[in-house]
Amino acid sequence: MEEEKKEFKYTIGDKVYFQRKLVLGQVNQLINLTKGLSFPEETTVMSLVSALGEKVTDAVAIVLIPADVSHLKQKSLDKVRYDLESDMYPEQALEVVEDFFDCNQISSLLNRVGEVVKNVSEKMTGNVKTEPNNSVSSSQVETPPKETT
Repeated sequence: MEEEKKEFKYTIGDKVYFQRKLVLGQVNQLINLTKGLSFPEETTVMSLVSALGEKVTDAVAIVLIPADVSHLKQKSLDKVRYDLESDMYPEQALEVVEDFFDCNQISSLLNRVGEVVKNVSEKMTGNVKTEPNNSVSSSQVETPPKETT
C-alpha cells in the first residue's frame, strides 16, 4: 500500500514554495541545524519555534522548496533564507512549522529508527530475542519485603 503524499503550497512575497515529505538531505540539514538545541518533552508549534529561536528561518528554508526548483540539488539555501527573511510573515512561519508535522510523520519515523537500531544491535552482538518473562537473571538476589508504616 503506497502512502498518501502530502504537499503544501505557500505564496511568500511574489514567490511560490512547496513543502513535501523530507528527503535524506533535508533531514541531515535539520539535524545539523538543531545540534545543541533543547526541545521540550511536550512539543507544540510555539515551543518548537521558541526552541529554534533565530534558527527558525533556517529551518523553514530547509523544508521549503521554491516552485522554480525541479531538484533539491539546484536549491540555494542562502537565497531561500534571504527571500524568507524579507518576505515571510511570522504567521506564515508558524503555518509552515505546523504543516511540517502533517507532512512528515516524525513520531512514527523515530519509532521505526528505534526498532531498526535495536534489530541491528541484536544482530551485531549476536543476542537472540527472548520473551520479556524469560529474561530474569539467575544472579538476582531476593530482597525481603519492607515494613509499611
